[in-house]
Amino acid sequence: MKRLSLIALLALLAQPAAASQSPMRDHLKQELPTWGYADVDVDGLTRRQVVHINHLLHSNKTPAQIRGNIGAVLGDSLLKTLFGRQ
Repeated sequence: MKRLSLIALLALLAQPAAASQSPMRDHLKQELPTWGYADVDVDGLTRRQVVHINHLLHSNKTPAQIRGNIGAVLGDSLLKTLFGRQ
């Protein structure tokens, strides 16, 4: 019984940590199509990528710099961005 209670408590404590990324990911799902990245699987991004892109979206860089930096974080090359090639 104690073990079951402990497992239930740990499961409840683990949920907020996992859920804390959800609003940021939801925000990226809304914003990335605006910047030309509609085909990105936001759920497949690493935590580091999500935080970095969110920081870029709220920075005071020019729109061109933001779009380019998002592409760099996602791993886009200049040729792929400009010509659709890798």
